[in-house]
Amino acid sequence: MFFKAYKLKSNNTLKNSEKKHLAQRILNEFPAATDEKVKELVPVKSNSSCMKLILHSGETVGVYVVDSVPVMIETGDALVPTVCALWKVPDLLPTLIVHSPVLSKLAGGAPLYAPGVTLADPVTFPRFSRGSLIAAATVDNGAAGAVGHAAISSSDLLRTSMGVCMEPLHVYGDLLSKEPKFTKLERPKFDPPTYNDMADNITMDIAQLSIQQPIKEEWPSLVKEDIKQPEKPTPSPVLNAPRIIPDEISNVDCNEELDLDDTAITDTSQIEEDPIPTDMDELLKWCLLSFIKLEGKNIELPLKTNLLYKNHLIPLCPPDRTLDVKKSSYKKMGKFLEAMQKEGLLEVREIEKGVSALVAVSCAHPLLREHRAPARRAAARPAAAGPAPPLVRDLYCITANVTELFAPLRKGTALSAADVRSTLTEYVKTRGLNSTQQRGAVALDPLLAKITGQQEQETIKWEGLMTAVLNKMTPSTELQFSDGTVKIIKSKLEPIKMQVATRSGNKKVTLVSNLEAYGFNLLEMARVCQHGVAASCGVTRTPGAKCDQLMVQGDQTHFIAKLLIEKYGLPKKYLEGADKALNKKK
Repeated sequence: MFFKAYKLKSNNTLKNSEKKHLAQRILNEFPAATDEKVKELVPVKSNSSCMKLILHSGETVGVYVVDSVPVMIETGDALVPTVCALWKVPDLLPTLIVHSPVLSKLAGGAPLYAPGVTLADPVTFPRFSRGSLIAAATVDNGAAGAVGHAAISSSDLLRTSMGVCMEPLHVYGDLLSKEPKFTKLERPKFDPPTYNDMADNITMDIAQLSIQQPIKEEWPSLVKEDIKQPEKPTPSPVLNAPRIIPDEISNVDCNEELDLDDTAITDTSQIEEDPIPTDMDELLKWCLLSFIKLEGKNIELPLKTNLLYKNHLIPLCPPDRTLDVKKSSYKKMGKFLEAMQKEGLLEVREIEKGVSALVAVSCAHPLLREHRAPARRAAARPAAAGPAPPLVRDLYCITANVTELFAPLRKGTALSAADVRSTLTEYVKTRGLNSTQQRGAVALDPLLAKITGQQEQETIKWEGLMTAVLNKMTPSTELQFSDGTVKIIKSKLEPIKMQVATRSGNKKVTLVSNLEAYGFNLLEMARVCQHGVAASCGVTRTPGAKCDQLMVQGDQTHFIAKLLIEKYGLPKKYLEGADKALNKKK
């Protein structure tokens, strides 16, 4: 269910009545639930919310979160407990015991097959029917690692040695358990499961698995046919031969390729890199191939396309070259990524309205086998640096209305206010437009009259002329980051906003918006604020907000204003209400 990227639709705090309704539903839908167990899952005094998620398949599900930990998943009219809920109440669902390597395969989206389950005496084996909810733990840890629907009943599972026995819905290690909005989830260490004696039944398990021949029939080999492998002794299928599922073939290929590349570099006296292309289209592709080669198996997805270009492709460009997608035939990053998607190098999808993101890369693509990436650079990921903001400068872009005034500069060129004034002064001086009758005024020629909307030969003050020209241009903002990269936003950058809101129980929280636009890392800022004010702090998104916000317990506007302005050097004009917050007593 959560094996592919999903989209957050809404996140609403639960009222007390809604928490009671959720607790009652748990009691009604799970026979093993008791009042004590439900209070363990949904305490009366808890911070609870419901996240509406749109899955990759288009289905909408709800995730109930209690104190930053997901406990229940709502699919249609039914509830599905998360692995976190089963850590608190282990006996809420019938639990199968699987071999340890199987759990990582389930996290990749594979179903659970009968050979992966350790069987026991039919008397002690858990009872469940086909289609019911069941959980799975491993032989070395009794904490649940997966939850799903039973594909066959328990009686059929005891009689068969092949086939699918569970379709997983939620697995520890999927995207939901890695959601940054939650407290970092770590699977606890419980005593090994006891529904069977592993020492007494290991022989029976090996005999029942019998997967040596079926593996050859069911799964395609990952080894090329023309490569002959030396014969090896048949390993124990339980301990030494975890199966490899087709969904993870690309990941295995990616790891093998990178390992082979590293080995080749070690064995070769010289590291040969691909010649750097001179054509901008080829340079873009070269940087993308280098990015996938170096960071393909470690990058956190989904990754917004603007961050891909700024934080990953530009730093990989050689120092003697300049990477600019506008100078390529694609003109826009979206068209370039669309072309690369057709070649099978990556997959791009719209995760929010108007926001595209990289959701998958193909590490096994043939182009990557031939590509030699440059040496790894420490500055390849500037976004992971501290929260220091970039240098901000107001600019104005040339539009069609003033193109003739700034010739030979083209439409879209960004200029500072000082550059605009200098150009305008030179234009007036060369044409002798200074008014002889009125000091500090300019006589309008046809071009200036058209820009200002007045009649020819009329006079206008210098400040009025300057204002009229700037009004005909597009306000823009230039961000210069500490690593030297420059980003121009074709709009006026909104200031950082601080808002004090009231939560349930008349508790105040401070919400800080638009930090990410100034290059701040929200998680890093949350850590700094938490230590600075000794209060809880996190990242949230209120209904109707366009982006994530920093939330700090209490009224902390004074601390945040002082932190941003005095420590990180943010100009006051980019922080809304800065003077009022600084003058406020702690």
